[in-house]
Amino acid sequence: MLIELIYQKTHLYLLNSRLFSTSVATVFSFVCAMTLFPPYIAFLKKLNVNTEFESVKGRTDPVMPAGLLFLVIILATGLLTARFNSYVVSSLAIYVFFSVIGAVDDIAKVVNKARVSKGTITKQDYQYKADGISANIRLFLYILISLAVAAAAYKYIPNINGYIDLPFLSVSRHFPYMPFWLFIPFMTLVIAVMANGVNFTDGFDTLAAVPLITCFLFVGIIAYVSSHAVWSKYLLIPHISGVDEILPLIGAAVGTLLAFLWFNSPPSSIIMGDSGAVGLGGTIGIMFIFIKAAFFLPLVGFIFLLEFCSVVLQISWFKVSRKRIFLRAPIHHHFQFMMRKNPFYAQEFYIRSKITWRFHIISVILLVLGLIIFLKVR
Repeated sequence: MLIELIYQKTHLYLLNSRLFSTSVATVFSFVCAMTLFPPYIAFLKKLNVNTEFESVKGRTDPVMPAGLLFLVIILATGLLTARFNSYVVSSLAIYVFFSVIGAVDDIAKVVNKARVSKGTITKQDYQYKADGISANIRLFLYILISLAVAAAAYKYIPNINGYIDLPFLSVSRHFPYMPFWLFIPFMTLVIAVMANGVNFTDGFDTLAAVPLITCFLFVGIIAYVSSHAVWSKYLLIPHISGVDEILPLIGAAVGTLLAFLWFNSPPSSIIMGDSGAVGLGGTIGIMFIFIKAAFFLPLVGFIFLLEFCSVVLQISWFKVSRKRIFLRAPIHHHFQFMMRKNPFYAQEFYIRSKITWRFHIISVILLVLGLIIFLKVR
């Protein structure tokens, strides 16, 4: 917004470039996060803000408020660099509302941890009362907010019209259409699933951060190409005018996540928390809808969907049979329990690091595959 105002005053063409504003957003958010995280972490440690009783080598991780700091930095960066249109407003609406819901849980976990220390509730009670909002109410709120934003986007954004791009198929030949009554629930489901998927993935140090970055990079590249009529026609992909305005928001998110990786690298100084994971997950979901690439989420966002499905399958099967499919869900804990049986991994730290790095490598490979299939395999 600020860059746009300066451009209107100076007519300096560089300021009108989406690539320039995105670069500014990435660097600005990274510098802000690198500057603010150290005093923020020190503040959390001073207040003993954490939710974990036990951790690797006795380490206790602050859980709050990395996601809240994400929210401040990304919103501030967006005000400086983004040109607000329907795509930007819808993305920010999902991000802000979902982050606030996640923040309630983060705050409640800290409060209840303090209650355990004071003896007003037991440690076992804490495990059940750690969430500020029950899982059912949270899911209801996710769906309600997603539904409201999806309906508004469908009505006010011309390019959100029910058409979906399918992998391997050219839009000049196959561009299936979903009617309103089917497309709105589909949008709602994508947003809610991604919000929960990222939240489930945020279990080990940096585990969710790299897959988030690869998803944002995919959306950013496709949004930039799709916004150009000539390029989209040549590549046989949908032309989506104005969708490139979300690029500065993507730059802000990526820059913040890169700084977060600096401090979250093992052993972490701070973790993402629900306020960060849920907000960014929901934003990823709606952005994939914007670029008409929701059916690419099972590929590019495979890690998040895998984590989400592992939890759903575990809970559903246990209710039916009283047995578990996985040793523990989400699935990264299943791998953790399996590797504990291997004498090669003498310490828990090595197990967590091995799983995290392998998930990161898979995310990068899936990003490359997703871009190849979307842009070239038609």
